[in-house]
Amino acid sequence: KIRYANFDTETRQERIPYTSADHVLLSKASNLFDKVYTRRMRIRLVGVRFSHLVNGALQIDMFDDTQRLSNLYQAMDRIRVRYGEDSLQRAVGMQGRRLGQGPTLNT
Repeated sequence: KIRYANFDTETRQERIPYTSADHVLLSKASNLFDKVYTRRMRIRLVGVRFSHLVNGALQIDMFDDTQRLSNLYQAMDRIRVRYGEDSLQRAVGMQGRRLGQGPTLNT
């Protein structure tokens, strides 16, 4: 969902195959943003919603996932459990940030 400064709202949704891989979810969210952001106007809200989430262990996709990637995600989860959710973030999610500042949106 994107809401522009004039309160016009655009939404898009897409169903994806079962996954818990950050790189798949972030890529899909980025692609949907590119589809919906069509105006050269300030944005006041960006929203992403995931539904039909399930608990359980990671199920590896035999065509896309590798053991190395699975090990990476498991190590990241262990660090977050031990040191807190904000202790580790992917660099791709930090675009436009400076040390000590919150998230910003580069347009």
